[in-house]
Amino acid sequence: MVEDEPVLREELAFQLRQFGHSVDTFASAGQFYRHLAVSRVAVTILDIGLPDEDGLSICRHLRAHDKQMGIVFVTARSQRQDRLQGLEGGADAYLVKPVDLDELILTLNRLRDRFDGAGDTKTAGCNATTGDWQLNLDTAGLIAPNGSRAALTLNELQLMRLLHARAPLPCSPTELGLAMGILPDEFDKHRIEVVISRLRTKIVRITGMNIPIRAHRGQGYSLSDDSRTESRV
Repeated sequence: MVEDEPVLREELAFQLRQFGHSVDTFASAGQFYRHLAVSRVAVTILDIGLPDEDGLSICRHLRAHDKQMGIVFVTARSQRQDRLQGLEGGADAYLVKPVDLDELILTLNRLRDRFDGAGDTKTAGCNATTGDWQLNLDTAGLIAPNGSRAALTLNELQLMRLLHARAPLPCSPTELGLAMGILPDEFDKHRIEVVISRLRTKIVRITGMNIPIRAHRGQGYSLSDDSRTESRV
């Protein structure tokens, strides 16, 4: 949930947790994007009036990179034009404050079911393959050679998409940063290293296999065609 009003944010989060939802809350777009770098999100609840980036912009960014994520606006803006812009930008629902909790819960349950069902998509839907590793852009999932599936965060998906497209040639940290939406004046090589390190750890934990991302001194990272290649720092 991205909401800059602290009392409303925590009160609504508390109510949602009572209905069995796991909720992370953020006061700004920046905080939310940092969370997306390391965590997969099923549904996002957005306010429009935020301090650093408005919710409509966040919605368009999310929908451009993740077709599966549920997006719900909960906002005080009740004008017809605002509602149309939100839905046109990719939101699944547009609810006006004070929100009807029952309506919000029903909406979240429906969207969560859609997200949970994504794991049933067949391998035939994959649209990027390197060696025996397959990347499904529709479900934001990585399929290991042993058939295990791992859901990717938005940043992980963007990074893997570029590595797959360039394989087996290396991608520079700057190129990977741009693929993840990091602007040049905000670029920090350490952020790329953190994303890759956590991705390697997650893939081993979920699939029991080492993802073949290789580091090349002075050049960046590549995805090897050989699925047996072990990840190296």
